[in-house]
Amino acid sequence: MKILDLTLTISDKIPTFPGSPKPNFIPWERIKDNGYNLELLFLSSHTGTHLDAPYHFLENGAKIHEISPTRLICEAVLIKTKKKLKNNLFMLIIQEMVMYTLQIQCIMRIS
Repeated sequence: MKILDLTLTISDKIPTFPGSPKPNFIPWERIKDNGYNLELLFLSSHTGTHLDAPYHFLENGAKIHEISPTRLICEAVLIKTKKKLKNNLFMLIIQEMVMYTLQIQCIMRIS
C-alpha cells in the first residue's frame, strides 16, 4: 500500500472554511528579550487538513483527542480533479461516493 500524506502546511495563506478565521501567528517571546522566540498559533479546528470528530455534530460524540490515529490509516481512493467545483456540486459528488461506499460495504458483509 502506498502512503499518501494529505496534510497541508499551516500558513496565513491556507484556504479556510467560510466563516472560519484565518490562522494568526502571534509573537509571544523574542530572542532579544527572553533568549528564545515563541509564537502563539490561533486557528479554527477546521483549518487545513483536519478530521471532524463525531462531537462536531453529536452532543455526546467522541472528541478529536479520543479518536485513535490508527483509524486514519486505511485503503482509500484518490480522486483528482482539474476543474474547480462549486461547493454544492462538490457535496453532491461526496454524497454519491459515500452512498457507493456504503453499498459496497453491505455487499461485502452479505458475501
